[in-house]
Amino acid sequence: MQNQGDAIRGKAQFEAEASRCTVCHSIDGSSSKLGPDLGAIGDKFDRADLIRAVIEPSAVIAVGYGMTTVETISGKSFAGVVKSSSAETIEMIGADGVAVAIPTIDLKSQGTTEISLMPPGLHLTMGPAGFTDLIAYLQSLRVTGEAGQAGNPSRIPQAGKAARFEPLFETVFDHPTWFGWIPGRGTHAAMVLEHTGRLWQIEKTNGQEMRRLVLDLRGIVRPGGATGLLGMAFHPNYPQNRRYFLKYHVVENGVISTVIDERRMHAERDEDSGQPPRQIIKIRSVTQDHNGGSVAFGPDGYLYFGIGDTGPQRDPQGHGQDLGILLGKMSRIDVDHRDGDQAYSIPQDNPFVGIAGVRPEIWASGFREPYRFSWDAKTGDLWVGDVGQDRIEEVSIVRKGENLGWNVYEGHQAYSERYRRGGENYVTPVMSYSHRHGVSVTGGFVYHGRKSPQLEGWYVFGDYESRRVWALKQADRKLQEVVEIGRAPSRITAFASDDAGELYLVGFNDGLIQRLILDDVDPRPLTLRTLVETSERSPAKWQFRTDRPAATWQEEKPNDSGWGLAPGGFGTRGTPGAVARTPWTTSDIWLRREFEVSPELAAANGELVLRLHHDEDVEVFLNGSQVLARNGWTQGYIELRLPAGNLLKAGPNMLAIHCRQNGGGQYIDAGLSMVVPPKQESPR
Repeated sequence: MQNQGDAIRGKAQFEAEASRCTVCHSIDGSSSKLGPDLGAIGDKFDRADLIRAVIEPSAVIAVGYGMTTVETISGKSFAGVVKSSSAETIEMIGADGVAVAIPTIDLKSQGTTEISLMPPGLHLTMGPAGFTDLIAYLQSLRVTGEAGQAGNPSRIPQAGKAARFEPLFETVFDHPTWFGWIPGRGTHAAMVLEHTGRLWQIEKTNGQEMRRLVLDLRGIVRPGGATGLLGMAFHPNYPQNRRYFLKYHVVENGVISTVIDERRMHAERDEDSGQPPRQIIKIRSVTQDHNGGSVAFGPDGYLYFGIGDTGPQRDPQGHGQDLGILLGKMSRIDVDHRDGDQAYSIPQDNPFVGIAGVRPEIWASGFREPYRFSWDAKTGDLWVGDVGQDRIEEVSIVRKGENLGWNVYEGHQAYSERYRRGGENYVTPVMSYSHRHGVSVTGGFVYHGRKSPQLEGWYVFGDYESRRVWALKQADRKLQEVVEIGRAPSRITAFASDDAGELYLVGFNDGLIQRLILDDVDPRPLTLRTLVETSERSPAKWQFRTDRPAATWQEEKPNDSGWGLAPGGFGTRGTPGAVARTPWTTSDIWLRREFEVSPELAAANGELVLRLHHDEDVEVFLNGSQVLARNGWTQGYIELRLPAGNLLKAGPNMLAIHCRQNGGGQYIDAGLSMVVPPKQESPR
């Protein structure tokens, strides 16, 4: 299909024995095989990312699917993905799809590698056409039939007016993961962490930028995937005691651990003093993943940190529900005092102090990957963005002793009964969203700045992969409103706030720290008014013909002679993402549909959105004027903003389409909507 592939043939390619795709990947959401489940992979990656993932499988390994190698005392070696791990046994699945259980007592060594078990050169075995078809099929695997519910909206509207993103510094960092202003320096100097292990100070004075290396932990920090140098916290009395804390990951004898250590800055300069660090805590991971990102001091002066379940995928050992370990928890400790040989003490009002078999550090439980968290500066609410499994992301307000549910629940949905405890109260998140909107939540901050009073009290957060930035409003931990306020220029690894309550975000791929300009954001959602419905929900009829009409066919009041009448869409049944109500098998088809526009809607002159599924080349006309011409095809419906202009008029209007089929399946359907902005009174 014009170099875009055929998803139906691609499905056959995926299922073919020679490709071995089904040996490693499920598509039913079960994550039951060696590789990641691909049931919604089309929502997670665009075409370019999918192509790279197949051609260069070791370039970016999916989180949770890094390869582990083990050697037994008897000299046997195994390589695969860890599916479960306990004190007695480690279970792995190798490239052949066969599970192997190895008693831990027999282990001699264990290590990790950045080499994927997916064989390189797979695309060469199926030829260019077969590879193109395979990519088309992977693109077609998306979340469908999503039903919204309270706290889990199926649609997130765009804000009436969006935020802007402005680089804060000209300096480009190497995959930055965290940014924060240095206490006592206002907004003149800040610290930036890089994934690989470097800590930088950057300041701007009289328009001049200066960057200074504070600390270089490359060679100590284990970067890659979900690990690296990820979090930093300044002691509440930093200007006086110069104490700061880092959270990062190390690998020793093949085992990855999360480390939090305390360091000191030079007495007069913002660079590390060179004194040996004091290790606060070291937590061993089961696999390479879900180690949490943030470390921060709460309003109470205690140090909080989040640790994910650390894998394997789906938390088969129930780490999130096991109160005897710190995995899958939010913890709270006192770093100003010590208990015996321990580098910290336990605050006596922690919820599980004195309970046998329970770690007293735990503040809350039931997390999968509490990557970023923050406190509402006015209410003290602790907000946590918890990265989900295959389908759901969530943001929660977390309180003392609560159980957020993983892996009994994922977001608002039941997930597994294996570790459910009778009588346990599982707290639902403020909001969860499906992978239709994004696949890796990055927690943000509640806005209390002065520049954008219309957003006072709204929680601003985003998604690492889709780059969407949202603002939500809640009451009593129940979602009231949520709108998309923009799309960041790069993947988002963290948000930050200054003393005035203004917000910033960290761009992982472009290396830039962005100022989030919220001044003109209108949180009232844009309204999408449907003018012409697609065949997805309506069997509305179109005029059509398959022989070439007169040159004036797309005009507003054509002669109806020679035109048939049938419900859209037109094409081949079984075309991915299509609702084919009328067969179309010829090379060309011409369509027309008249629709009414009220005087009020015509006067609104809002932006027009064309919802379109075309296979293949298409021309679209509105009231006789061409508004779109596209070659190729779409895998499912897409939405396109039409050029600005007074395209509509009060009364009857005409949408006209010509589509040409070049090979393979074929389909054409379209709908038209108007984006109606909020009424012009100020939202403030």
